Amino acid sequence: MMKKILLFALICAYSLPTVAQKNPKWVEKAAKAVFTIEVYDKAGNVRSGNGFFIEPTGEAVSDYTLFVGAAKAVVTDAEGRKMAVTKILGADELYDVIRFLVDVPKGISYLSPAKTSLPVGGEVYLLPPGIAKNSVISKGSIAEVTKVKEQYGYYQIDIPLASSQISIPLLTSEGEVLALAQADVSGKDKTYGISVPYVQSIRVSAMDLFNKTYSSIDIQKAWPASVEDAQVALLLYASNQDAATYLATLNDFIKTFPSSPEGYLSRASHYVYRRKDLAHSEAEQMELLSLAQADLEASVKYNPNVADAYYNQAKLIYSVAVSDSTIQSKDWTIEAAESKLQQAIAKDDQPVYHQLEGDIAFFRGEFEKAYNSYMLVNESQMGTSESYYFAAKAKEQIPGGNLLEIITLLDSAVQRSTSPSEAVMYLQESIDFKTQFGQYEALVKDYNLYYYLLRGNVTDAFFYYREQAKFRTGDFEGALEDITSAIALVPDNAIYQAEEGSIYLRLQELQKAQQSIEKAIALDPDFASSHRLLGVCLLRQEKKGEACKAFAKAKELGDPVVDKLIKDNCQ
Repeated sequence: MMKKILLFALICAYSLPTVAQKNPKWVEKAAKAVFTIEVYDKAGNVRSGNGFFIEPTGEAVSDYTLFVGAAKAVVTDAEGRKMAVTKILGADELYDVIRFLVDVPKGISYLSPAKTSLPVGGEVYLLPPGIAKNSVISKGSIAEVTKVKEQYGYYQIDIPLASSQISIPLLTSEGEVLALAQADVSGKDKTYGISVPYVQSIRVSAMDLFNKTYSSIDIQKAWPASVEDAQVALLLYASNQDAATYLATLNDFIKTFPSSPEGYLSRASHYVYRRKDLAHSEAEQMELLSLAQADLEASVKYNPNVADAYYNQAKLIYSVAVSDSTIQSKDWTIEAAESKLQQAIAKDDQPVYHQLEGDIAFFRGEFEKAYNSYMLVNESQMGTSESYYFAAKAKEQIPGGNLLEIITLLDSAVQRSTSPSEAVMYLQESIDFKTQFGQYEALVKDYNLYYYLLRGNVTDAFFYYREQAKFRTGDFEGALEDITSAIALVPDNAIYQAEEGSIYLRLQELQKAQQSIEKAIALDPDFASSHRLLGVCLLRQEKKGEACKAFAKAKELGDPVVDKLIKDNCQ
């Protein structure tokens, strides 16, 4: 009886109509947001992959690996339209994701990112590009959820993923895009999805531009969100791009930040300084100078601080005028710079403006005026190492300039330096003046600071000069330590050996003094001073005959001060 019932049930089941599995209603529309990408390297080699739009503006996502080495990339959408990738918006090599901008027409289809993550067991769909009209997309569920950056989901799903399906969208049952599909990097047959909101969070920063993640892609990068960060990026690009490429970068910066005066100033500078790289004929170069003038005017228009705008103009014009004598235009002269500067001072008499006023006067040889202008800066809160240094240099050129005042100004320049290399530059000049003035105690302090700033990376000459300063302050032990250091670096220098002997003489260590002096004579037999020092050393050891022979040799070699020693001891 039971067998008959089962047989009847089986017959009934086969006699019922088959219910076909159907796609969700949103599939047809969502499929239009999925595309294929062709990526070309500089040699023209091409590889392809997938991606999808997440914004109506053409913002899209895919896998980072696809773009490594890319010189250009072209998207082909569901309707067969080809569109260029114009900018890289963000990339993460670790999670193998990239976000970019495509040059799209209005009205493109895109996938709205899911507002919340899904739990384990949540229903999901994989949507490949170019699905056939009657094909059914893969459906499954989330097997595991981990976190990326503590707030974004990283999903493992129970749907197989073909290699051709990497970077297709993983959608919720409502048709929102949850994640970008990824293969298992460990080689196991698992499918993962990285949260699309995480990919959206990735931004290009100024400091990222030249790291490996971004430098390996030769497609234009998006500007950082803030104009301040973008200005930093602009400076970085300046030293890494050729003239034509940097002009395109400047144009894009101005297009992105049309109200930033910095863009116009930078482009004006680029037009002037790189005009011979940007244009070959003289007429074209003159046109670039006109464009530069237009940008200077725009920099005033968009700067709410008019005085500052005139000052920036003056700085650029002055810089050009003193560095490029080939420009035959009244708009790019010292006089033009001074005129703009006076407009700035008339609007708002800021101390920093007088730094440029001093520079202009210094260039003209008007040193008294230059000094007074620099001191206006120094007497304010705006004094810098540069303003103190040039005040010192101007004072140096004024007849009767006080040497102590120059030294004081140079010391102030050292104290206000913002880097070791800058401080060392000013310190060297301060040392020269203190040597002239005989300020040996101050000299030793300067040499110690010099040694500290260079982290001990000094030459034998440094130890010799510091030894000389220490010797004159009566620090013979310190002097001996320095000359020993100099000899360790250059043991065959006769002057250093003689100097060591001289110090031992002062310390009354006569045997050591004689050894050092005899080394000096062996290295340079014609070094007259060594023979004189040897004579003094022998005389103190009561070896008068040998001492007089040494004095005679010194006189024979032309020593200018040995005569008195001979007169007092050898006649």
